[in-house]
Amino acid sequence: MENYTRQTLLQKIKSTQDEDSWNEFIEIYRPYIYVIIKNLGVRPVEIEDHVQSTLVICWQKLPDFNYDPDKGRFRYWLSRIAKFTVNNHIRKHSRRSELDKKLELPTSLPPDIEAISDREWKVFISKKAWQNIKDGLSENSRLCFEALMKGESFDIIAERLSIPKNTISVNKKRVEEKMFKEIQRLQREIG
Repeated sequence: MENYTRQTLLQKIKSTQDEDSWNEFIEIYRPYIYVIIKNLGVRPVEIEDHVQSTLVICWQKLPDFNYDPDKGRFRYWLSRIAKFTVNNHIRKHSRRSELDKKLELPTSLPPDIEAISDREWKVFISKKAWQNIKDGLSENSRLCFEALMKGESFDIIAERLSIPKNTISVNKKRVEEKMFKEIQRLQREIG
């Protein structure tokens, strides 16, 4: 799939309602929207409905949306739509107090959506970077880094993989450099 910068992708969606561009938008931003909604305290069985509602609102609003990086980050706009969707659902159902008790809806949402947005973006972009680089690594590099991410000690990794500890350090440094570069690339393209 051809990579577009976020602004180019947004422009294509706005001007043509191109289905391929919309599918690419969903592929890139859907996992992020999901974690934002999850962090708003939504019950697990309702998260998917809120994700779909958020995507529908994005689809409706994107043709009129004018992205200006000086006014804020695009992910904040997505986060605000997700928060609006959840708040709207809560308001609608809070009118019926009986239903509120049955659904156990959260009565309030975290006030700082930007802080949640930033935290979840870092997790999202790190996972995406790892998915992008891991297949290009040597097996030892990948296994070392995965073990380190799980909290395994150098001694355990060295014994299990039959490699010296300094090789683990070298692999770790190389993978960290690749991760850093990939995270920077992703931040430029979709961040």
